[in-house]
Amino acid sequence: MAELDQTGEEGGPRGLALVTERLGEFLIVVAGSIVLVGVLGIVIAALRGHRYSPSVANAYYFTGCIVFLAGSFPSGGFSVFRGRSRRRPMGGGAFAIPAMLLGVMLIGIGALVDIVHPF
Repeated sequence: MAELDQTGEEGGPRGLALVTERLGEFLIVVAGSIVLVGVLGIVIAALRGHRYSPSVANAYYFTGCIVFLAGSFPSGGFSVFRGRSRRRPMGGGAFAIPAMLLGVMLIGIGALVDIVHPF
């Protein structure tokens, strides 16, 4: 249920603070994911003795695709623990848009690394 401000309307100062807080959390997750996947690609390239740019690009591609697909899975309708439920599957769940956006961003960074070859 949406929070109401002092006038009884949705939004207000608390609503804006909540949106700002959630946006800040999302940006921290995006930055952390970009750094973590890049470092993972560099470590894999170093262990395998290959060039860094293709390995980093592949790490971004692979991780971005996994995150995008995970965000697009429907939620509800079936549970591993409870079996079928009465609830109908609905969309991709609460994390669909942020996860899909993060996946697309990681794929885009992979394409950028693949084109520019910074390493």
